[in-house]
Amino acid sequence: MEFQFRRTEILNQAEKIFAVKGFHNSTMAEIASASGFATGTLYQFFEGKENLYNVMVSEKLDSMYAVIRDSVNREGELTDKIVKLVEAHFHFVENNVDFCDLLIRGEGLTLSDKGTVLRDKIIADYFNHIDFVESIMRFGIETKKLKSGDSRMMAYSLLGIIRSFFYYWMLTNQDAPLSDKAGCVSDIFLKGAGLELTE
Repeated sequence: MEFQFRRTEILNQAEKIFAVKGFHNSTMAEIASASGFATGTLYQFFEGKENLYNVMVSEKLDSMYAVIRDSVNREGELTDKIVKLVEAHFHFVENNVDFCDLLIRGEGLTLSDKGTVLRDKIIADYFNHIDFVESIMRFGIETKKLKSGDSRMMAYSLLGIIRSFFYYWMLTNQDAPLSDKAGCVSDIFLKGAGLELTE
């Protein structure tokens, strides 16, 4: 229990320091000091700065995807599933602004062969997430709540809308909560933005 507490504290402090200073300008000594440990103690948990960064990013994303899946799977109706999917993405962004900024900058993802491993994991996890969202689209098609069509492209479209709102919010002053836009995203996806065409 003590080991896990220390490890979690190190990861939390590392995330803050990497977000502010970037991967290259951060040191193990700074992370150790912020965590309240000696520098040598960090090496009992992580091989080095690169390993610490990789673990921090990997575990954070694993947690995000798990929360999103859990939120969606608790819902029975398609509309509720889609709203929860959007809300869970947006809540993660709101609660992890520095981490998301770090990801957008791509800090530390091209450092070495180990960096390639992290990049490959991020890509693989993203495609697994696409698979999950596609399963929601197939559910919508099967239950006649969505039009027949390419469920994979529907998944890409929904995640694309989510991502564009997320990027806009990150690049602006973030005055209003991003989660306030969840209903708008769901409506755009489910109803479209165009008027009904009549002949």
